[in-house]
Amino acid sequence: MGKNLAVTAVTNTPAMRLQQGMARNFILRAAIACLVAITVLYPATPLRAQDDGAQAGGILPADPLAGRAVFSEKGCIKCHAIWGQGGDLGPDLARSGVRLSVLQLAGVLWDHTPAMIEKMRERRIERPVLSTHDMADLAAFLYFLDYLDSPGDPEAGEAVFADKGCVKCHSIGGTGGHVGPRLDKYKKFASPLFMIRAIWSHGPAMASKMAGSGIKRPQFQGHDLADIAAYIRQASSDADASKVYLVPGSPARGQKVFADKGCAKCHAIRGEGGHVGPDLGQLELHQGITEIAGLMWNHAPQMWSKMQAMKIAIPQFSDLEISDLLAYLYFLRYYDPPGDAVKGQRIFMEKGCVLCHYAPVGGKPTGPDLSHSHVISSPVELCSAMWNHAPKMEAMIRERGLPWPQFRDDEVRDLVAYLRSTATQSEQAAAQSP
Repeated sequence: MGKNLAVTAVTNTPAMRLQQGMARNFILRAAIACLVAITVLYPATPLRAQDDGAQAGGILPADPLAGRAVFSEKGCIKCHAIWGQGGDLGPDLARSGVRLSVLQLAGVLWDHTPAMIEKMRERRIERPVLSTHDMADLAAFLYFLDYLDSPGDPEAGEAVFADKGCVKCHSIGGTGGHVGPRLDKYKKFASPLFMIRAIWSHGPAMASKMAGSGIKRPQFQGHDLADIAAYIRQASSDADASKVYLVPGSPARGQKVFADKGCAKCHAIRGEGGHVGPDLGQLELHQGITEIAGLMWNHAPQMWSKMQAMKIAIPQFSDLEISDLLAYLYFLRYYDPPGDAVKGQRIFMEKGCVLCHYAPVGGKPTGPDLSHSHVISSPVELCSAMWNHAPKMEAMIRERGLPWPQFRDDEVRDLVAYLRSTATQSEQAAAQSP
């Protein structure tokens, strides 16, 4: 794509056909039960030095869509359907939802490990090996899929367009006001990101017009903007049949946009940054692009007022920049915040991990001492190791007649926090010994 990465007219290229296919049916939306297990037979190696927040600060993906190739090439689609398309060994994952952090995903996949292994044996499906790089791409891809909004409902969009008062200022297909520009031209934009950038860039002027005309500023919720975009595409009288696509966005680039545009002057990310606005790392922004954009629109007047008081210019974004920024905000909860080591110790005992991964003085555990394994320093690396060694774990637990532990909510995160804390204590003790 080169310099035209942000905006690309439809051509008959494999990339465009793939994008169109994803937009129509989300066929690669995830194989959530195709990834991981939890306590692993993994060679014990020295733990890399990390601070307590290490598991929250992993590297953000540059291209969250890269994992679609892993999903296909590793055969995940053989087992799971996405909106009815794909395998039937497991549930239709598009309907299951994949809004999970990395370690929450690990817990869900662990819970389904015995059933997955049994089904794969029955169908003689070879279990793929996933490198850390594979897992990084696949996990990011699964997480990203809920960010890609559904196409929207044009009938609902027409109702929203009228109920929110948009029709008073804008026309579509010859119907509506003439205070603002016709919206028919947005028909060719397959992604609502173009509309999102436009309403942000022209937001102050729109607010002034609404105030002068006595029009109440609308508030957008849920899929309102996605539905309006669908209505525009259906009702527009624009004869241009071409389509223009926008790359969904890069969280890694979006982090730089957040800094370069001065967002950090007002907003912190988990304590780092300004405190004029809310800490975005503490908010639930794991929503689709139009839902996040709706939040930005709803709070824009307060933001503009604060920026004016601080003599900060309202930032302007290119199409690619707004795409990257929204992707970054969406990925803020991709990595888990530090867990609770005290809870993790209780989980380690109650779930039976202690039976294999701990030995009394002078003894030797069945499995490795996980607190000294480097995999716990990286959620993605942990997932990769767990997946690759899961068959050995399953066979051993089945042979011993042990119950398969189930992990809920943030229990894996807390368990990792406990393992890391024991490693830290061991290192401190070693450093203090003569």
